[in-house]
Amino acid sequence: MTVLGLGGSGHDWSSCATDGNRLVAVDEERLVRSKYGLGTDLLAGVSRQAVLAQLGSTAAEVEHVVACELVPRPFYHSFRHRVQVINHHLAHAYSAFAASGMSRAAVLVCDNSGSLVAGDRTGPDGREAETISSFVADRDGIRLLERVSGAHVVDAASESAYYQPGETDNSLGHFYRTASIAIGLAYTGPKTRFPVSEDGKTMGLAPYGDERFVDELAELVDLRPGGGIGISASKVAHVLERLARDADFDTRAAIARAAQEVLERALVHCARALHARTGLTDLCIAGGVALNSVANGRILRETGFERIFVVPAAGDNGISLGCAYYGLHQLEGVPMDELPAFTDSYLGPEYPQARVDAAVAASGLPARRPDDLPGEVAALLAEGRLVGWWDGRSEFGPRALGHRSIFAAPYPASVRDHLNEQVKFREWFRPYAPIVRAERSDDFFDLGQPSPYMLIVTRVTRPDVIPAASHVDGTARHQTLFEHQNPTVHALLGEFERLTGCPVLLNTSFNTAGEPIVETPEEAVAAFASMNLDHLVVGGHLLGKS
Repeated sequence: MTVLGLGGSGHDWSSCATDGNRLVAVDEERLVRSKYGLGTDLLAGVSRQAVLAQLGSTAAEVEHVVACELVPRPFYHSFRHRVQVINHHLAHAYSAFAASGMSRAAVLVCDNSGSLVAGDRTGPDGREAETISSFVADRDGIRLLERVSGAHVVDAASESAYYQPGETDNSLGHFYRTASIAIGLAYTGPKTRFPVSEDGKTMGLAPYGDERFVDELAELVDLRPGGGIGISASKVAHVLERLARDADFDTRAAIARAAQEVLERALVHCARALHARTGLTDLCIAGGVALNSVANGRILRETGFERIFVVPAAGDNGISLGCAYYGLHQLEGVPMDELPAFTDSYLGPEYPQARVDAAVAASGLPARRPDDLPGEVAALLAEGRLVGWWDGRSEFGPRALGHRSIFAAPYPASVRDHLNEQVKFREWFRPYAPIVRAERSDDFFDLGQPSPYMLIVTRVTRPDVIPAASHVDGTARHQTLFEHQNPTVHALLGEFERLTGCPVLLNTSFNTAGEPIVETPEEAVAAFASMNLDHLVVGGHLLGKS
């Protein structure tokens, strides 16, 4: 039995295949090497082919194909009558709850816009789209409790077959996206017809800003009883365009600060209402807005929920995961509590060791296979070296979590500037994330629950020890790691602590600005050769440059 889920909504195309036990999922961008999968030939569907090949299935052998209503037909055209099309937010909800392994939870989905729905208000062309959905989930399934929707007006000038930007009322995702684009934090590289907002940059910039615009932006977001939200997208655009016109850095930072604060207040408002209605203590979160890890931390602290789970592929790439889970549950009859939950996010394709060895040999770089790889790499990191790390299956989602990472010591503070300016070539204000053994997390971070996917920001309690991994406001989006999730990196952290007394490393994605994270061993070797890194670990090999 093979179920194929397909995801994306104009970008972030992905595929997920499962046989009920194994999950294989990968973003199109990782394979076609185009940021956000822009310009992808969906008929070819490289990610679709890759995940089926990993399961040993052909397209003809797939029993069920599931996609959401925002996935265009070319992505599943070859499957014709085997396709089940489902609601976009329902797919997000499945991705979060099934992956969480929780037995019963509330589910909050928040994004730019989802499926078209019937609502109280419609735009000039009759469109209204879901923007926030609340669910309750247990072993019997997932049930919608409340939905926020808003008039959705597509840009008539859109020339893209797959991505039609426009305005969506009552949308926190659209509100934040508009702010990001207004202050110039958007991807406009090759194959983009319209800017793709890079909201993580806005989140990183926000702590540098003052509060001068908070009240003005807050007036644009009406927090209604029962968790409702009211926003006029056209008013938001008008105000942000005015504020950002000819803005200097301090003004752009202040806009980011205001947008972040207003978003956090609104999400706390929605989550509190959901908690009051359900009385549940567990919350699962999905949708593009769920990647705002600062807001997630605030939800955990201020809403009554005691435990939250944010699916690592929270954006529209995670739709493929949710669709695969839906296929198992609804079409194959697998109970919710028997679906394959996450223990880690390493869902990408496997690469044989022979291919890794060949890539290393072809590089011409000095390489060897140390008997004690964690110990040797820990010693290099303790000396201040930067190490690229490629191992096993890639992470599903935007975060590098120890299989496609760059590691560095979390001190001195200048390490952050060096990485931004000389290695990653990205904005100077952007922070880096720390990784720590789960059993040592409480000694450095004020969180109180595991954070395996770097999606909850919390206060750093010992910033003097890890200054390069502490943001300007004294917080971090840290990753906790149990031994069973990644034994080698867990051992590396232990060896680094033995040598330095510090159990934390800095962990960032193995790529440069504007490029997808490396996927294959060949890409890892090529990236290492071109980047300002000192060493590379790839499939047990330790490479240098001289």
